Amino acid sequence: MLGFIFIKIIASVFLLITIINPRITWMISEGWKFKNAEPSELYLMINRIMAVVIFIVIWVLV
Repeated sequence: MLGFIFIKIIASVFLLITIINPRITWMISEGWKFKNAEPSELYLMINRIMAVVIFIVIWVLV
């Protein structure tokens, strides 16, 4: 049970980073592949919304 809570906390940290600044997660996942590229505002907004939904699912439903 303690390990499960630890995994939820680690996942929550990454999700909070995505919610606060989705450009960081874009750079980690996709940005390193391109030179002088920027993500679209739609991409950032969708990532932020998905992070909020996953955060709620992790802490409320699981």
